[in-house]
Parts: sequence; structure tokens; C-alpha cells
Amino acid sequence: MPTAEARVATERAGRYLVQLCRHATQMSHGFPGRGRHMGGERPKNIQAEWSETSGTITVDQGSCVLEATPEALTLRIEAADEDGLQRLQTLLTRNITRMGRRDSLTVDWTRTDANAETAPAATATPRRGRHTVLGLTLAAVLAVGVHVGLAAGVLAIPQWAGLGADVVLVALLVKAALVATHVWRRRHRPSAKAR
Repeated sequence: MPTAEARVATERAGRYLVQLCRHATQMSHGFPGRGRHMGGERPKNIQAEWSETSGTITVDQGSCVLEATPEALTLRIEAADEDGLQRLQTLLTRNITRMGRRDSLTVDWTRTDANAETAPAATATPRRGRHTVLGLTLAAVLAVGVHVGLAAGVLAIPQWAGLGADVVLVALLVKAALVATHVWRRRHRPSAKAR
């Protein structure tokens, strides 16, 4: 059976252990209903048992044993097949990084079975922090403000009004096209499974 292990460094391991197990219990009752769990399908049979220092989450494809210590949360997963292992890794990684975004938690999986050399381990994709998003938003607002200020200044000079308006409009359209292309590429990027 394929197995993997991850150690998530955090001083609040018990809190995250309980939060993950409660979330699994809510999923078993149909909450929350986004339908994007485990590659687009919600697991049919989800069970979770836990205490402050240990827990077990069991789904159709396998199980995860969680252990909280003062310095880390340890996860050990065992699955029926490679696909189940990848799905469990993806599900747990996504939930831990979402729940621990304030603490910037990362999850790096290590294979612990005999097939460890042949199968790649899933790793967490870094997420943008709240400060990064705020910084990018502020930069966008400043860029729009500069464009509006330049447009107003150029349009105030009668002999440059027509050409100035055209230049500003073209610059805004080019930037909008670049942003749209970037967003489209991010959404249509091949997943690690397809590579």
C-alpha cells in the first residue's frame, strides 16, 4: 500500500488537528458544499476520531493518522492505490494551507513505502499572503491613479487632447489584455497530475 508522511511545523498543532478532524466530520454530513474535494468528487465515506493530541481521518481511498506535539503536526497517510494517495495528499495539503494561512503553514510530503523512489511526493504550492495581496491591490490602484492623472493633464492641452487620449486608451487596453492573459494562463495551467 502506498504511504506518505508530512511534518507541519507549528506551535498550535493540537488546534489544527482538531480543526482538520472537525472539517472532515462536516464533510461527511455534507458541509461545506463546494464539491471540489479530492479531484472534484466528495468522498462518500468519511469518518474522523480525535483527541487533543491524536486523530484518525478515514475516507474511501485510505486513511490519515494525525499526531500533535508541541512543535509540529505529523500526518501519516495510507491509501489503496497511487491515485488515492495523491488525492489524500492534495485534500490534506489544501485544507492545512487554507486553515493555517495566517501562520504560513506548508506541507511537504515524503514517501515512506517501498515505491518511494518511483512515485513523486506531492508538495504544497505556496499561497500569496495577505500582505502580498494588499500590496498588489495598492499597486493597481496607484497605476490607475497615475493613468487618470496623466490623461487629465494631457487632455487639458488642446493640441494634444486627441493623441493623448488615444495613447492612454491604448496603454490601458494593452495592460488589460496582459492581465487577462495572465489570469487565463493560471486557470488553465496543466495540473501536476497531467504532467
